[in-house]
Amino acid sequence: MRQVVVAIETTGSELSAGHRIVEIGCVELINERLTGRHFHVYINPSRPIDESAIERHGITSEFLTDKPQFADIAEEFLDFLRFDEVVTYNAGFVLSFLAHEISLSGVDKKRDGLTNDVVDVLLIGNERHPNQNNSLLNLCERYYVDTSQTELTGALFRAEIIADLLLALINESTRKITSDLSRYEEGENLVVIKTFSDLDQAIDGISKSALCRGVSNHEYPLLPSLFRHTDVESADVREHNLMWVFKTHAKPHLQSNPENDVEWLTIAQHHGLPTRLLDWSLSPLVACFFAVQSLSKTDAAIYVYDIGKFKKEEDIDCSKLKDIVAFFPSHATKRVTAQSGMFTIHPSSNMKLESKSIKKIVIPADRKKYFMEKLVKYGVHPGTIFPDLDGLSNYISYLNGYRS
Repeated sequence: MRQVVVAIETTGSELSAGHRIVEIGCVELINERLTGRHFHVYINPSRPIDESAIERHGITSEFLTDKPQFADIAEEFLDFLRFDEVVTYNAGFVLSFLAHEISLSGVDKKRDGLTNDVVDVLLIGNERHPNQNNSLLNLCERYYVDTSQTELTGALFRAEIIADLLLALINESTRKITSDLSRYEEGENLVVIKTFSDLDQAIDGISKSALCRGVSNHEYPLLPSLFRHTDVESADVREHNLMWVFKTHAKPHLQSNPENDVEWLTIAQHHGLPTRLLDWSLSPLVACFFAVQSLSKTDAAIYVYDIGKFKKEEDIDCSKLKDIVAFFPSHATKRVTAQSGMFTIHPSSNMKLESKSIKKIVIPADRKKYFMEKLVKYGVHPGTIFPDLDGLSNYISYLNGYRS
């Protein structure tokens, strides 16, 4: 589904007083994800701008002198809009100004005016929070929409935060349907957290050597990627074929050759090849980062497993492995070190890790953004979790309001 989020700035607040549009900003959503496509234009309104409007948006008549009139950009604007759903804040104000401009331009004869379906996030906010001040800023604060870190300005900036707010509102609705906390039977090994204080309490008492793993969907099993395949071919055969090709082509890219099969598996796992290894961390904060970083609409989880003992890589014989064991990776990378990385290795006869001693900490979907913002303040973010240029770029993008 395609949606176009629209924001405008005007010469004044009253259409009946002859006020006109001076700026339009639009961003595109497809299947509830920002695509990066946008439409942005300043418009010469051919009339003075109220001082109160200039104080609000900073756009002056002098700045707009050489800008096009609405009729000059009308077709381009409508081509971007198409007949897809329009999303905006305070739809009555925005749509009345747009309809007036379209009517004056004459292009409405080609499409019979502005007939798009409309979503008004102000109306949604008023329904959710009656008798409250549901200004755009207040709603953004209530739903943890960041309005401070961005390279965008003006109407285009407003359009993007309206888009973020819409997704947060949708996320909240989805949570009410699919993430009713009452369905969790909390106990010693399952707890639902909403704040950092809850997290601190949930991990209180775990040992320093306890393994922690974060997943974006609490329903994901503790199952290595090698075994998430529907092919009838055995996992052992599939692993043999994968690793044979990997070893053949990986050697030129390695500074030193691994000394054993487990080291090879560790490197393959690090670079995304399906293996019988499962990633863990000794840090609950790192696990929390991986649980919430995607901001997806599913409840996340942090698994805590106090396995109690570890093996050395050289003592693990994959061909004779019968039980799931944990080990410290000796062939460490910067990422493994930064993430306090650990692994469990799973035999084909015991693929999925299931134990009554595993503690499950559930993070509701609508609290992921809160936890991500808290983690950043505590110095846990893509730049520290992935200490390379990819991680740095990811972190800078996050700070400037971009989403993956």
